[in-house]
Amino acid sequence: MIKPRKSLGQNFFINNNLAKQIVQIVQNDKPKVIVEIGPGQGYFSNLFSKENVTMVMVEKDDTLAQNLSYTIQNSIVINKDFLDWDFKELTQYKREDITFFGSLPYNVSKKIIKKIIESEHFKNNAYFIIQKEVAEKYTEKQPNNSLLSLRTEIYADVKKLFDIKPESFNPRPKVTSSFTQFIPKEESLEIADLIKFDKFMEEAFKQPRKKLANNLKRYTFKDEQRGITLLEKRPQHLSLEEYILLFSNISQL
Repeated sequence: MIKPRKSLGQNFFINNNLAKQIVQIVQNDKPKVIVEIGPGQGYFSNLFSKENVTMVMVEKDDTLAQNLSYTIQNSIVINKDFLDWDFKELTQYKREDITFFGSLPYNVSKKIIKKIIESEHFKNNAYFIIQKEVAEKYTEKQPNNSLLSLRTEIYADVKKLFDIKPESFNPRPKVTSSFTQFIPKEESLEIADLIKFDKFMEEAFKQPRKKLANNLKRYTFKDEQRGITLLEKRPQHLSLEEYILLFSNISQL
């Protein structure tokens, strides 16, 4: 029995009935290729491999990666940190065939999800087990938007499907987890410069309790009438569309 490594944020899933339920939800999308992040001991991978699906498993732990190569049939095991892995290795598959899945380490879940949803390979629903508190940040809506929910909304709609108690893992985490679904946007939003827009949003939320007029005071806006109305609100009160409108009306970036 391989012991979980705390340094890698490993919490192995051990709830067999719930695992089958999770696998069935993913299988309802009829995936052809599942890219699993951090498969660990292969708890989910083993169930998926019985469903006539190709498994691409990205596992950082050397020992676990070696074991997975022997135990999971019809699979490709990549022994790398997912954040360092080059998606070029996925070009052998059609983008429309790829489904991302993983019970993610809490400390890097947001970075992993960001890499996925901003990539050209995010064409199907993706499913992740993440910390409940983080899942709720992803799903916050106006008038209680978060910077995380707005950033994510550019690429995906997010649903928290259900919560998972700590006893479903070994070792037991100190927090509750949530099974979440990330649904790719059918149409991309028209944003002139995504990098500058992201910085603009970051500045807007710099002091969440203050009005946008204070947080964005270094900017001037062409449409003063519309801009003044929105700038009197707090960051969480604006929709993504309203942020795009403000950004498009900046006099000079």
